[in-house]
Amino acid sequence: MVEKTSAFRQRRADDVRRCRARQARGAACYYVECDADTFDLLVRFEGLDPDKINDRQVVARALGRLLRRALDALLRQTAHR
Repeated sequence: MVEKTSAFRQRRADDVRRCRARQARGAACYYVECDADTFDLLVRFEGLDPDKINDRQVVARALGRLLRRALDALLRQTAHR
């Protein structure tokens, strides 16, 4: 059995804390598959640094912002109908 490092345990504890905070405010998290087109949209519309596409937290925040923009645009579009 592999012994877990203190850094691993700390990251895991931080993950659990963030998850519980999301649950407390009624939010849910889902895994989303991102392809090259999605990354291109994140760079173009959310200013994602192409050198940071391997940073999961940076990409997740940019993806969240992009999703909120898209949903806002859809809501505005349906309000004008």
